[in-house]
Amino acid sequence: TASTATLVAGFVGSAMGAAAQQNRTTAGVTTTVNGVEFDQTAAPANLAVAPNAVITANANKGINFNTPAGSFNGLFLDTANDLAVTISEDTTLGFLTNIANNGNIFNLTLAAGKTLTITGQGITAAQAGATKNAQNVVTQVNGGNTIANNDLSGVGTIDFGAAPSTLVFNLTNPTTQKAPLILGDNAVIANGANGTLNVTNGFIQVSDKTFSTIKTINIGDSQGFIFNTDATNGNALNLQAANATINFNGTDGTGRLVLLSKNGAATDFNVTGSLGGNLKGIIEFNTVAVAGQLAANAGPANAVIGTDNGAGRAAGFVVSVDNGNAATIAGQVYAKDMVIQSANAGGQVNFGHIVDVGTDGTTAFKTAATTVAITQNSNFGAVDFGNTASQITVPDTKVLTGNFTGDASNNGNTAGVITFAANGTLASGNADANVVVTNKITAIEAAGVGVVQLSGTHTAELRLGNAGSQFKLADGTIINGNVNQTVLVGNAALANGAIQLDGSA
Repeated sequence: TASTATLVAGFVGSAMGAAAQQNRTTAGVTTTVNGVEFDQTAAPANLAVAPNAVITANANKGINFNTPAGSFNGLFLDTANDLAVTISEDTTLGFLTNIANNGNIFNLTLAAGKTLTITGQGITAAQAGATKNAQNVVTQVNGGNTIANNDLSGVGTIDFGAAPSTLVFNLTNPTTQKAPLILGDNAVIANGANGTLNVTNGFIQVSDKTFSTIKTINIGDSQGFIFNTDATNGNALNLQAANATINFNGTDGTGRLVLLSKNGAATDFNVTGSLGGNLKGIIEFNTVAVAGQLAANAGPANAVIGTDNGAGRAAGFVVSVDNGNAATIAGQVYAKDMVIQSANAGGQVNFGHIVDVGTDGTTAFKTAATTVAITQNSNFGAVDFGNTASQITVPDTKVLTGNFTGDASNNGNTAGVITFAANGTLASGNADANVVVTNKITAIEAAGVGVVQLSGTHTAELRLGNAGSQFKLADGTIINGNVNQTVLVGNAALANGAIQLDGSA
């Protein structure tokens, strides 16, 4: 018996009436979109399916897209079965929805060398309600209801097959980082080692760890790819393993890779090699949901972001945290522009090795107070505390380099604290001695026994937390601020330490 799977042809995005929408029904065998086995006006005549068609699959039969450079509005799953879909020629699809049968999916297999491009284009209620079959009789799609843009709820396995093939997301109505297109748990990857995934328009969020097995992920300028998945092993997702790479394409390298720590799943990310470089790529590590770690697989003494503090830097590195959910970076960080942001006061960021934004780099604190702990000599560049009560802590004997401002957008505000555990140095990151080192930050603290060396011009309170605490001021140092006026961060008591004027008589 013939199946009742239907094909609805229309031209989404064009004016109503510009082209009649059509409805065709497949026969009871595997459907080939190039024309055979579809319902015809007379005997089967192998008529090609109209372009920009919506294929409504309501029988348990596979579909083979074999129209060269075929372009269709999408797939509508209207059967309580999982369906096999083969991409035998380069094909463009809009939506792939299971809105009518959400317990079932389309399983896609890409033939060797072929490309599937997904645009996410939906259809309006007016279009869905005006479709006609091959006999020119109106038969509605989805009951005449809208199919939303970027509905990929019907996507199941994406199999890249036995030879290289490509999946492209080029969304007609591009999504954003705040409202991405989310591929749910049913969307998984098979044979990722043969796959290339290109994001050319929109932000795509994935839920399954198998997306990390795709050999090449290319992220275009101002577009994004978001991992929010289960773990490869334990609680960690492995990235760039087995020669896989994540690249940032385009002229300005502003593609964004977002790593979301997921509660009860992949809280951590282990990276083979490093992410970003050549002044391209913005990488965000987000632990708002649960504390997590971003780690260099080769160990913390290896780069995890960028490769060096010059041309090898990533374009940007963003760390997003929330109170109680610390972000730990176990690897060297080289990024031109760094952002530290906490959804609420009390965020914690722990850098396990060098942080260096380079000679022209920046660091911005945003939203709410965050404590940042460094463990090695680090250069934060031009720092804006953003009028947040944020703190940078420096361990014994380490050097913190940069030029620090309490609020770059409003010079009337004072914010930010730099705390030295014992011995240490606060150095200017600018070769021009006229550029102040600290400009209206709240305080520089010497918390323990040791000498904190200062030079240049500072507008900040100096706080001493131990009788053995000492500030040593190099010749020419200018301090515009009080000494021991306010208790240290955490309400630690002040102490009668010392201030030494280096080179004084």
